[in-house]
Amino acid sequence: MNSETEILEELVIQDVGTMKIIADGLRLNLITAMQQPTTVKAIAADLNMPPSKLYYHVNMMEKHGLIRVVGMNLESGIVEKQYQVTARRFKVQNPILMGEGLERETAVSLWSSLLDEAKADFLQAYNLRDESAQPPRYPFASKKAFHLTDVQLTEFHTKLDALIKETDRLAALNQERKCLKALKEMVPHFYAIIYDLLALMETQIPHIST
Repeated sequence: MNSETEILEELVIQDVGTMKIIADGLRLNLITAMQQPTTVKAIAADLNMPPSKLYYHVNMMEKHGLIRVVGMNLESGIVEKQYQVTARRFKVQNPILMGEGLERETAVSLWSSLLDEAKADFLQAYNLRDESAQPPRYPFASKKAFHLTDVQLTEFHTKLDALIKETDRLAALNQERKCLKALKEMVPHFYAIIYDLLALMETQIPHIST
């Protein structure tokens, strides 16, 4: 994979312009749909929307580097672009840290989009919960008020950040193992195809007797 089509694992969004683009429910759906190369027409069919309503959003996302063209399809003489995300995960800089550089309306949109996405993920996990597992692995949410000193709060944030990074590391490792397993499973099929091709060539090439 060359540098023009390489997909980053994570891209941190720091400019307000791109934050405004990604702070939209429909565009977040487009990002999810474009984890793999796809076309606007295909996404529109999945979303039950006319493609004409998506092109503006797609163009804005491409302009701000969230997606890019990775291929072309030719159907009935019409060229159709294939799009894919530029990163597997987009991390938005904490709106609180942006200070006055971030408009209130944009900050509210960012938080709303984040909470909507978290809500959807929670409901999906809840529907797929396994209550028989020990220890239980069903999702849970909790709202608590902590009475901590500045030192204790800093220590808490440090431990939480380390836990999140360790979880990301394990997830990446599992993904690598999954890819290796898939490659190993493909090897016997690859040899079977080569064998069949050789057998076919053997039947097609006339024998020369002397």
